[in-house]
Amino acid sequence: MEIEHIAVGSNSEEDADKFFVGLLGLKKIRAKLVSADLMENFFGVNREHKFIQYGDDNSNFEVFITDDTPRASDIFTHTCIIIENRDELIEKGTLMGFKFIRIPRKDGNGYYLFVRDSFHNLYEIKQK
Repeated sequence: MEIEHIAVGSNSEEDADKFFVGLLGLKKIRAKLVSADLMENFFGVNREHKFIQYGDDNSNFEVFITDDTPRASDIFTHTCIIIENRDELIEKGTLMGFKFIRIPRKDGNGYYLFVRDSFHNLYEIKQK
């Protein structure tokens, strides 16, 4: 099995760029408008939405821009991302205003790491 992409929401393109380009270092691949009728058929939302694809050789995220203020409310769903250096990401992300959740492992061997984007999507961060 292979995962082709992960789709999430974001309140604005600026917020999405800050997280996916600024923090994660992905490229903005393309942007397009998804018509209201397709949004209705796919997601039950009868309103046109901008869709932005961010990615690199290993990852691909589709981000739907809501242009409103509600946030994600699902507290369990998350995406796990594997990176080269978690400490560098924490330092960079903290300077950018992102809040990280660091929970020590019970065996004393390291910690679990999570970060939320501005829409409150949750990402678990592991290191290679």
